Amino acid sequence: MIYYKHFIKHAAVICALLFPLAVQAQESMPPAFGCYRSFTKEPEMARIFSQDLGVKTRCFFASHTINSIGGAYCEYPPIWVGEGKYEFEHLDAQMEEMAWSNPDGKLICMIDLDSPYWMTRKFHFDSFSDVSTAVSNPTWMKMMLRWMKDFITYAETHYGDRIAAYILSGGSTSEWIDGVRGYSTRSKDAAWQRWCKEKGLDYGPEPPSAYSLGQASFEDHLYDPATEAKKIDWWRFHNGVIADAVLTFAREARTLLPEGKQIGVFFGYYFISRPASFGHMEYERVFASPDIDFFISPGCYSNRPIGEGSGSQTMFRTAMLNGKRFLHEIDFRPHDYGEKMKGQGVVDVRAWNSREDDIAGNTREACFALVNHASYWWFDMWGGFYDDPAVRKRIGEMEKIQERFREDLSPSAAEILYVGDPQSAYYVREADPLYGVGAGNLRNRLAVLGAPVDSYSFNDLRKMDLSQYKVIMLPQTFLIDPDRAAFLREKVCTGGRTVLFTYAPGICDGRSLDAARVRTWAGVPFESGKNGISETPMDGWTSVYAYDAKAFTREAFRTICEKAGVHFYVDDCLPVFANGRLLSIHCKEGGLRTVTLPKKVSKVVDLLSGEVVAKRKKSFQVEFASPDTRLFEIIP
Repeated sequence: MIYYKHFIKHAAVICALLFPLAVQAQESMPPAFGCYRSFTKEPEMARIFSQDLGVKTRCFFASHTINSIGGAYCEYPPIWVGEGKYEFEHLDAQMEEMAWSNPDGKLICMIDLDSPYWMTRKFHFDSFSDVSTAVSNPTWMKMMLRWMKDFITYAETHYGDRIAAYILSGGSTSEWIDGVRGYSTRSKDAAWQRWCKEKGLDYGPEPPSAYSLGQASFEDHLYDPATEAKKIDWWRFHNGVIADAVLTFAREARTLLPEGKQIGVFFGYYFISRPASFGHMEYERVFASPDIDFFISPGCYSNRPIGEGSGSQTMFRTAMLNGKRFLHEIDFRPHDYGEKMKGQGVVDVRAWNSREDDIAGNTREACFALVNHASYWWFDMWGGFYDDPAVRKRIGEMEKIQERFREDLSPSAAEILYVGDPQSAYYVREADPLYGVGAGNLRNRLAVLGAPVDSYSFNDLRKMDLSQYKVIMLPQTFLIDPDRAAFLREKVCTGGRTVLFTYAPGICDGRSLDAARVRTWAGVPFESGKNGISETPMDGWTSVYAYDAKAFTREAFRTICEKAGVHFYVDDCLPVFANGRLLSIHCKEGGLRTVTLPKKVSKVVDLLSGEVVAKRKKSFQVEFASPDTRLFEIIP
């Protein structure tokens, strides 16, 4: 993503994107990188990462915002103190510390596009919690754009040689998340009316109430476009206005930056519990922007314990299909963090329980990014995450491996494809558990099958050669209009493939809901599908369906995929990440395991130990520790 060692020399160098194998068109992405980040100053730790561990890129946040636990995001005083009034000496002080802690590296600067405290009083709302209202207000947008431009102008004039990229951060937790769950305001009402007029819609003067958004006519799960079109369009507007703002900020920032300097944003969170109200469902449009180079997301919060499969909250492969890099945020608390931070107001969301967990878990996260051609940063959130020398040693080892494979774009080895559908998400009522069960929870079970899994968005499938996938899962494709139906029959539901559905596939044609349509894709009537998992031979393909996505346990998934001919690397239900050159396996419980490759290879090298574990073999045995994460190079 950032050319941190050769940024100036090779800023114009672009490598052809051969990933994934299924994509016909070649995209372009800059190489991956590693980075250190913290909300706190942490000069000593930053210097260790830069000088001792080889992590030469550092991210800093020039923030004026109070964070979600009531403290300041930035330990330096605010720069923006009034309309058109700046105290840039505070940025100078921050940059002076950066020069000491990271003297020969590059910097990524997060720009705070949330309202400072004085601005919340001026507008009577806070963009941190209610970003949809803020970006709907033309005066707020004008003021925020001026601040952003003035900041970039100063930063580029004084520090442009050191800053390699800017991250445009706004909304809740600086991730463009909206937290008001559909509630409207005067600014948003006016923007809604403008939006409806542009679309030729007449829903009257009032938007739908937050109470009505929490109710749906079909089993209290799905909105019916015949009677609840206003609710569906409200969520389209709500997500669209946030996407429009992100695109506007990026477009305006781009005009101030030289060629090769990059722009990133946190966006595209699909694997979450409230997709429509969070405000990211227009991510495909944002990912396609020529003004944005990379996207960021933390590791999935519901899949963090040792032995689980990790993963991202975002549809990062959709971004990569658009030639963008994805940055995986590694922000996992070490096992002793709660004790360290006791009494300091920091919430303990510990995922790990021992020093061994810390090492295996951080290795898993770095391997997930490495195998998936992503960048990553070590987020030392409030400091103290990487005090353990053993953890730092492993980080240094992973940085050396990443340096070696930085520009590698070996094709995905996955034969299982999970398909997200942001268009169908608009039909699911606000905060309905149906979405979480079919999105993040289902994906989490897929992550521990013993075989790799790819995730793309429905519209991506039109750009791809799907021949490598033996199982395709469309768990939330409720919207199947005639165009989608024709495409599915031509390219997805064909070739002897197994296609999986949950709840009500195709119930909506864009104009109405009809449960009778479900049988077309599920192979069984909607009502009878409530009895567990059904498997139905169709015309040249097999439909596997369950009304309740919870029926698809990891064991059930594995059985379905084995029957479809998917290759499994291990006999256990374990997380496996694999491409054409790299294989990573994570486990909670150790022991001797047999690893089976799709075909015989010349050599297999354990990249962390340097040991050659196999020569001219298709399978080999490895002794795993408890817990462990192994990373192998596969040499054909």
